[in-house]
Amino acid sequence: MPFVKDALYSYMAIDKAFEPLIDSLPVQRLRRIRQLAGTEYVYPGATHTRFEHSLGVMHLAGRLCDSLNANAGEVVVPAQDKRAVMIAALLHDIGHGPFSHVFEKLYEAEQRNHEDITRWLITEELGQCLDRMGLDPIVIGKLATGQPVDKDRLFLGQIVAGTIDCDSLDYLVRDSYYTGAVVGNLDVQRILLMTRVLGGNLAFDLKIGVPIIEGYFLLRVNSFKQIYFHKTSRSAQIMIYNALESKKEEFDLGVLEKPKDFLKWDDYTLWTTIQDDPFMVKLKRREMLKMVYEQVNSTGRRAASSRLTDAGIRRLEGEIAMRAGVGEKEVFIDLPYLSTVPYAHATSFDPEDIPIVDVADDGGMIVQKLSDISTLFSMLKGYHNIIRVYTWPLHRDTVARAARDVLGTNGNDV
Repeated sequence: MPFVKDALYSYMAIDKAFEPLIDSLPVQRLRRIRQLAGTEYVYPGATHTRFEHSLGVMHLAGRLCDSLNANAGEVVVPAQDKRAVMIAALLHDIGHGPFSHVFEKLYEAEQRNHEDITRWLITEELGQCLDRMGLDPIVIGKLATGQPVDKDRLFLGQIVAGTIDCDSLDYLVRDSYYTGAVVGNLDVQRILLMTRVLGGNLAFDLKIGVPIIEGYFLLRVNSFKQIYFHKTSRSAQIMIYNALESKKEEFDLGVLEKPKDFLKWDDYTLWTTIQDDPFMVKLKRREMLKMVYEQVNSTGRRAASSRLTDAGIRRLEGEIAMRAGVGEKEVFIDLPYLSTVPYAHATSFDPEDIPIVDVADDGGMIVQKLSDISTLFSMLKGYHNIIRVYTWPLHRDTVARAARDVLGTNGNDV
């Protein structure tokens, strides 16, 4: 059995049966898709790719399947199911385009996201390979994107895409490692070892220690603040997106008729294609848009501002630009938001909470909600909604004043 040396997990065993999938174009293309688009302008070490992340998620998924069997004292994840889950983990990110979520915005008009594209590629591009392995491409696509396959065994999808899942366990630690941004260690191995199946869902043994589960959510929140929502990283993403928009029709960037229409694009090919756009010329010199206004609200629900349509955002940008006396193309609004608990997954438990299991000596189990035993989790639950305004350095002061007039004085100008 071959091994791969990984920065996080040392040696990862690779099943030889998986090699045709690993060597396929959809997976090898991930070597040329950076995990964190734009973040290298803040943290120079953030140049890792979705390829090593995907291998890491596959590795963790296999480890978790083994732990679930050991903790149940019986086989709850048979060998064929373990194989399916690990392959789903390997393929879960193949639907990401160049510059990751930035490219995804090009398909919003078609109401398609990277998960839709992942399922499409699994069935259309990798279907025959999966058939030869005795696996159903439809099932693999659902497992890879957290969709229910069996209502009595929702945990299979939760392994890859759940509340505390192998995807986030890998990217939170990996992104922290390569950026050096977030201080603190997450005990991933202990979380895997103490996870159980309860009522068809993944649940977490009280013996893990509530602080370790709390640590996961603290790391998640801090990673979004310091890495994913960093003002300079978002500035780079805004610039890349505007360059993509300007070239969309010229290079058919929004076309998704065949898998090859999507697979031909990676960070290298797309950067070369759009590098002469004025936004990209500035980005190459690190002449960045500057954030001049920020409003942060932490609430129990997603703010209405985060649901603004593109037309609504353009209207606000135009109003701020008019008040500032600058052109409409000089003002850019960014509306990132974070749900502390990932709600969009299949579960028969409370989707806004985490099941915690207290296992008695006689094997009896008492189920509790994490929010009932963790004050910190209760405080963290909800949404962090952000409104930011960016402009070029030349207009910083005038746009900051105009943004306060339009959006309110409870924001911070920078």
